[in-house]
Amino acid sequence: MPERVPAILALDFDGVLCDGMREYFTAAWRAWRRLRPSIALDPPSGLFERFARVRPVVESGWEMPLVIMALLAGASESELLERWRPAPLLAELGLAREAVAAAVDQVRDEWIASDEADWLDHHQFYPGIVEKIRPLVGGAIRPVVVTTKEGRFARRILGRHGLELGDGNVYGKETQRPKPTILRELAGAGPAPGALWFVEDRLEALAAVKRVPELDGVALFLAAWGYNTVPDREAARRDDRVTLLTLAQFVGDFSGWSPSDGAADKASIAPRR
Repeated sequence: MPERVPAILALDFDGVLCDGMREYFTAAWRAWRRLRPSIALDPPSGLFERFARVRPVVESGWEMPLVIMALLAGASESELLERWRPAPLLAELGLAREAVAAAVDQVRDEWIASDEADWLDHHQFYPGIVEKIRPLVGGAIRPVVVTTKEGRFARRILGRHGLELGDGNVYGKETQRPKPTILRELAGAGPAPGALWFVEDRLEALAAVKRVPELDGVALFLAAWGYNTVPDREAARRDDRVTLLTLAQFVGDFSGWSPSDGAADKASIAPRR
């Protein structure tokens, strides 16, 4: 029997391919200082660790300075993980999300301009990821990155490790389209229904895909090594559309991924040609 493989492998970037926690925190802190210049130059002791533990609440990078804002204001980690609400924080700042996003992007652009090697050093791919993706480039399985990060930032990080996917295979924030919309376009480009597999580390992002009937045939995977919580992973185990995927499974053969029964029932998974 042929090995079951995707025709298109859609991948989130942060928390699936790359662990950039050190960069996220540094960029968020610098952006927060730009928004509030009166605060101290250096972050207080322990803030990085607290930030890392609540990072799963972040959907898009513009929220990261607001996580710092909330933590500095005394919000508990459990409160943020259970009830993350960035809108009131924006209202308190008196800024639109676009202004906060611009501050984060500007910090990154200035960092890259002044010391690109240092910026790149603040990111690391999870073990085995590069070795898994590199042989796919230009082959029968099309790897595609679908991320809320600016595509230009993702491409720089990928390129440093020899992963030149091409502009047409990196969908970033600049596309101004939600992930389900991009996945619908990709599903339409596949050679057969169910030929699209999507790996994401946020359960809410997978839930958004499940709400789109046209994407019923997409195999959905939650990256257990990414920025999610124990309750998220437990919920994925109970979900008949979502497969909880370990890093060892991801970097291994596709036959070990075992798409969930619900996804397999609705998808005709493409055999390797």
